[in-house]
Amino acid sequence: MDIGKIVGSITSVAKIEELKPLTLYLVHLLDSEFNNTGNYMVAVDTIGVGYGDIILITTGSAAKMTAVTRDVPVDTSIVARIDTEKEES
Repeated sequence: MDIGKIVGSITSVAKIEELKPLTLYLVHLLDSEFNNTGNYMVAVDTIGVGYGDIILITTGSAAKMTAVTRDVPVDTSIVARIDTEKEES
């Protein structure tokens, strides 16, 4: 799993039927201290997030294990919104 921040959305008029009801977001990947890495991914929203949210994403075959993405050809899914960061003591 990776941490990211939603920085944009992807609009596509022509796509396969299974993707039509899904929202695709551009995600800026973050490191373990929530700093930008300079890397981006496109991820399917499975929980209802929005711009600026810090999120947890899963990739590979695990991305297809949600009720929303089952039987849909996706490689990256948003599976949680991170509301607070806990510092180590």
